[in-house]
Amino acid sequence: MRSRMFPAAGLGLAAFFVVVSTAPPAAAQKQPVQAQPQSAQGQQAQPAAQGQANPLLATVNGEAIYLADVKDEVQNLPEQYRNIPPERLMPLMLNQLITNRLLLAEGTKQKLADSEEVKKKVERYREKAVQQQLLTQVIGKAVNDEALQTLYKKYVAENPPKEEVSARHILVNSEAEGTAIIQQIKGGADFATLAKQKSKDPAAQNGGDLGFFGREDMVKEFADAAFAMKTGEVTPKPVKTQFGFHVIKVEDRRTANPVTFEEAKDDLQSQLSQQAVSQYIETLRTGAKIERFGPDGKPLPPE
Repeated sequence: MRSRMFPAAGLGLAAFFVVVSTAPPAAAQKQPVQAQPQSAQGQQAQPAAQGQANPLLATVNGEAIYLADVKDEVQNLPEQYRNIPPERLMPLMLNQLITNRLLLAEGTKQKLADSEEVKKKVERYREKAVQQQLLTQVIGKAVNDEALQTLYKKYVAENPPKEEVSARHILVNSEAEGTAIIQQIKGGADFATLAKQKSKDPAAQNGGDLGFFGREDMVKEFADAAFAMKTGEVTPKPVKTQFGFHVIKVEDRRTANPVTFEEAKDDLQSQLSQQAVSQYIETLRTGAKIERFGPDGKPLPPE
C-alpha cells in the first residue's frame, strides 16, 4: 500500500554533556585563568545584586563565570537541547562550564597549548570557523522574504489542489474471503469490527482506517477503485492488488490545498540555503585550478 519512515536518533542529555566537557573547541577558545578576576576598576569580581542583567554565577579558582557565559554555551547547543526548560538546562551548563575551566587550567598548567597536537587542532577549528562564517554570509544574502515568496509561488503552481479520499479496507488472501465479507457487510455487519477480526493489514487494529490519501499514495488498482466510489460506498467485489484482495469503504472526500507559506517556510529556507551553498561552491570550483592525482602520483582527468 504505502509506507512512511520516521527515523529518530539522538544523544542522551547526560552523554551529550560528557561530550561537551571534552570538546577541544571550548578549551581552545578560552584564555588562561588568572589568580583573581578583576573588574574594570581593579576590584575583585563580586556576585551581582539581584536583578542585575549579567550576574556572577560562580568562580573557579578565582576566575569568574557570568550568566552571559552560560547563555553563550546554551546557544552553541543543538536545537533539541536548547529547548530543555531553563531551570533544568542552566544548572547543567553552569556545572559544565566549571568543569571546562578546571580542565583548561590544568591543561594550561601542563603547557599543552604549546604541543603540536593542540596547535594542529586549533588550526583545523580556525579553518572550519572561517568556512562556516563564509557560508553563513552566503546564506544570509540568498535567503530573504522576497526569495522565499518566489519559491513558495513556484511550489503552489507545481502543486495545485488535489482530491483526497478517506477510506477503510479489509485485506484478505483470496477473492472468496473478500466476497464473503462483502456479504456480511450488506447484511449489516460493522466494517471496522470485521477489519479487526479478518484483515491481515497492519491498519486492522484501527478498524482498517487508512485516513486521507491521494491517488498517487496507493497502488493503481486500489486508487482507481477508491476514487471511483462515493462516500459511504463499499466495493461491490474485492479489489485485487499485489498485496491480496481488498474490501474498501470510502468514508469521506476532500480537496487538499497546498500548505500555507508559514507551514512551508522552514522547508523553503532549507531549500534556498542548500541551493545558495551549492551554487556558490560551484562558482568557486569553476574559477579555481584543481588538479587531482592518483595513489601512484599520476594526474587524474578532470571531473
